[in-house]
Amino acid sequence: MSFLNPGALLIAAPSMLDPNFMHTVAMIGHHDGEGAQGLVINRRHEQGTTLAGLEIQEGGPVGLGQHQLLHASEALAHCSTPVVDGLWMAREPESILEALDSGTLSHRDVRLFEGYSGWGAGQLEVELAEDVWLVGNPAPQLVLGDLSGLAIWREALRLMGPDAAGLAHLPPDISWN
Repeated sequence: MSFLNPGALLIAAPSMLDPNFMHTVAMIGHHDGEGAQGLVINRRHEQGTTLAGLEIQEGGPVGLGQHQLLHASEALAHCSTPVVDGLWMAREPESILEALDSGTLSHRDVRLFEGYSGWGAGQLEVELAEDVWLVGNPAPQLVLGDLSGLAIWREALRLMGPDAAGLAHLPPDISWN
C-alpha cells in the first residue's frame, strides 16, 4: 500500500453513513504505517463559534478542544509546515493571529479548525479498500474558497472527473430510491 501525500483529499463516498464523515472532504496531513491524520474541510462548527474573528470549522471528531490553523501566506511560511503548494499549517498560531490583528493577513487566507480526523495503523487502508473514501488530488481552493458544506463535497467530486461528479446525486443507500 502506498501512503497518501499531504494535501490529498479524502472524499466521502455516497455510501459513507458514519455521521462524523457523511458528505465530508478531508485533507490529509500525514499518512504512514502508524496511521493517518487529516482535517475535514467542509463542516462548520455546530455552534457557529469564532476565535480571533475566525469562524471555527470542525476538523474532525478527534482532539476536540485543539485548534489548527491553515493559511495561504508565504510570508508566514517560516513559522508553519507546508501542506501543499500555497497552503501551510501554522506551527506558531500566535504569529498568524498577530498578522490577522495587524491587518497583514486577511481572514480570507486563514481557516481555523477544532479537532482533527485520525485513523489508526491500517484503518484508513481498510476504509479505502471498502470504497468508503474516494481519493482526490490536492485542491487548496476548496479550503480557502467561497464554497462551504455540501458544495465543497460536490465540487471535490466534480474535480475528479465526469464519472465521480455523477456520484454527488446518489442516495447513501440505493434502497432510498
